[in-house]
Parts: sequence; C-alpha cells; structure tokens
Amino acid sequence: MPYLQDVILYLDPEDPACLRAQAFLRRHGIAASERNVRRDPALRADLAEMGSDVLPTIVVNGVALPGFDPRLLAEVLGL
Repeated sequence: MPYLQDVILYLDPEDPACLRAQAFLRRHGIAASERNVRRDPALRADLAEMGSDVLPTIVVNGVALPGFDPRLLAEVLGL
C-alpha cells in the first residue's frame, strides 16, 4: 500500500494522455488534486515554473513528472 502523498495532476480533460493518467491514479486509489489548464490557462505559468510544458504533469510530493509514464509513476508512488 502506498504511503500518504501529496499528488497534483495538471491536465486538459480532453487530452487522451491526461485521461489515462487520471484513470491510473483513480484505479490505484491515489487521491490527486486536479488542476484543469483548459479551464484556467494561467496554470500553465505554474507548470513553467516547474520546468514543464507537457500535459499531463503529475506532481508527487513537490517533484514534477512531465508526461504520463505508468512505470515511472508507479515507482514514484510506491505501487
């Protein structure tokens, strides 16, 4: 079982990779705060500050993971 983590998902709800990342997190019972950049384009500035211009970007305990790599994400989340 994964330990308690702070997870933020920056996504565009119409992007297939974002939807896969969202489904992955839900399937594994990971509660993520979602930041919808389609609804609030100003969130792209947050991504730029993290050095990312890719969606989805998943932030785990302050570490940004640009894109959706299920193996890497599972490793970082301790799944």
